[in-house]
Amino acid sequence: MPRVRNNTLTALDGVRVGHATHVDALTGCTAVVFDRPLSAAVKAYGGGAGGFNLEGLRGGHTDYGIGGIFVSGGSSTGLLTGAGLMEAMRADGVGAKSGPDGSITNPSVSGAAIYDLGMEVASFSADYGWEAYANATADAVASGNVGAGTGASVGKYRWLDLGASNPAMKGGVGNARVDIAGANPGGGITVCAMSVVNAVGNVVLPNGQILAGNRDENGGFSSYEELAEFLTRADAGSSEHNTTITVVGINVDLGSLEHYEKVAHFATHGQVRAINPVHTAGDGDTVFVFSTARVTDPLNSTAQYFKESATDIHLQVDLIGHAAAKAVQESIYDACRSARTVLVEGAYGGIVPSAADYPVR
Repeated sequence: MPRVRNNTLTALDGVRVGHATHVDALTGCTAVVFDRPLSAAVKAYGGGAGGFNLEGLRGGHTDYGIGGIFVSGGSSTGLLTGAGLMEAMRADGVGAKSGPDGSITNPSVSGAAIYDLGMEVASFSADYGWEAYANATADAVASGNVGAGTGASVGKYRWLDLGASNPAMKGGVGNARVDIAGANPGGGITVCAMSVVNAVGNVVLPNGQILAGNRDENGGFSSYEELAEFLTRADAGSSEHNTTITVVGINVDLGSLEHYEKVAHFATHGQVRAINPVHTAGDGDTVFVFSTARVTDPLNSTAQYFKESATDIHLQVDLIGHAAAKAVQESIYDACRSARTVLVEGAYGGIVPSAADYPVR
């Protein structure tokens, strides 16, 4: 039987991913853990962005490497995932060592959270971080209503029933991969993306068709461009309600935090292509980029004719960044295509439908 290609982050060497999924509470979290500290960077363009241990991932800081990245539901309390995840890693002996006998373990992780449907159901627990770590494997990452995507939804800028009903459709976790063939065997570029899609805007396909988004009363969609004003409910567009968080993994050693940060910047273009509106004051849109650094100098001799400096590193960044944007875009579509309908009190019609189930018949 032919082997199915892994199109997720775990296609990269030394990367494991685990979900903690709590369907009854419409929330959860997802942990991406590494077998050794890896370089990572972050870019956030949403007006409501926030996270856990992010400052050291920005350009101009010392690159110590981190042991993992998490995405959670639960908004600010979802950042407790970081504490639970680090406790689990510490119990497993994963992290930097200190103390006279090296018995003190100090894990380092970063992450971000979404304001999910579970915020109206139950309190978020730090134990979910433990659970996600315990569930982490090198198997292909599941998509849809899992982990941090359990309570994710999209399309929330125009509420229905005079502002009383949530018009959203189901988002979730999505995965995608883009490969660029290398000059040498084993030297190809691999770019993988995992997105947790919880946007205020509609998810729009390249042909302009809305895949999932803000429902209207007629079985169609509300267009953001048609609105005279952004909000129909006082808190419907608050910075707490909407966020798309993406984790991009690459296998190329780009040598500096600034180069990984530039890839993260390019990767946000995938969010721009797939979501409308995006990066609003009511979004916390964020992209993490990490590298396993297994491949160096992936370009062939022709690169000398395209490079902008003494080396081709900037060309590598441009090519990888472009591939990352494509992977992010496709991961957002995968999240909506993989999502499943859920019953939610306060939602329009009592449900948050999936793309597969809408319009509701």
